[in-house]
Amino acid sequence: MPDAVPRLAEALSYEAIEMNREFGPWKYPLADRIARHLEAVENQHSWHRERSPWGPPVAPPSILGNAGMRFLDQVGPVPPGTLHVKQEIETISALRLDRQLIGYGKFTAKYEKRGRNWFVFETRWRDETGLMIGNARLTMTFPPEQPLQKRGTRNKEQAAGQSQAGEGPAAITRTLTQERITAYSEDSANAERGMSIHVQPEAAKKAGFPTTVAQGLMAADYISEMMELELGREWYADARLSLAFLKPMLCGETITARARLAEATPEGAVIRRRYEARCENQAGEQVAAGETSALVMRSEPGEGPGAG
Repeated sequence: MPDAVPRLAEALSYEAIEMNREFGPWKYPLADRIARHLEAVENQHSWHRERSPWGPPVAPPSILGNAGMRFLDQVGPVPPGTLHVKQEIETISALRLDRQLIGYGKFTAKYEKRGRNWFVFETRWRDETGLMIGNARLTMTFPPEQPLQKRGTRNKEQAAGQSQAGEGPAAITRTLTQERITAYSEDSANAERGMSIHVQPEAAKKAGFPTTVAQGLMAADYISEMMELELGREWYADARLSLAFLKPMLCGETITARARLAEATPEGAVIRRRYEARCENQAGEQVAAGETSALVMRSEPGEGPGAG
């Protein structure tokens, strides 16, 4: 079981958030959760189950995003309908599955914007040897007191046109079944309380959705897997992912992750490759968009270490 941390409240509120108060250390139950996590996102990479370049199997870098959400659950579960707006992840080292993931977290911002209350929760992670693994930052907004008008989304032709631009890794496509959404979110505080819009259909309908909603972080996992296949071990040493969640991903939808190389900038003996990344549903609507980058050797991605 993960270590307990002082809980601000049974349900997190804007008023209860204490700025820059340090929480932790908290142990994410990696050994217990990794199999279900990989099952949920259908990541079949051999490095997560067999030997890797680091010896034992390793976790995908995107695990830091979900670990940060579960850390927040320990501080104070968010009310159903709270929107996860943005996620940023940065890795420093690969996380071996025979190691313990230990986190420290704090709220670094809270503010009012467009009639809603927002907050930022940052976490930093190491293993039990003291090796730094990386950092994660999530931005969320509490449910509004008054319903807001829905924003428009780009049409299918616009989205399809952008996804064809530039060179990039092979796209990844996944279908969001309830079994996979549940596997990803079943350990959340709201799921355990029977109040999760991801796991309980009645909670999703009460929040105004026609069916259950996948965590936006599943899009981050798809993009991370895409970059893992493109860049190999270099993705683990210096992965950076910044993703905005634009539209709910509903149960039954088919999501495609795409990326295009935006620039390659020399940094000493290596090159930083920056990609524009996005996820689209079967209608061609963008559900998430942002950018990702990594430091790689001075060679084409296919010439370096690749997927095992």
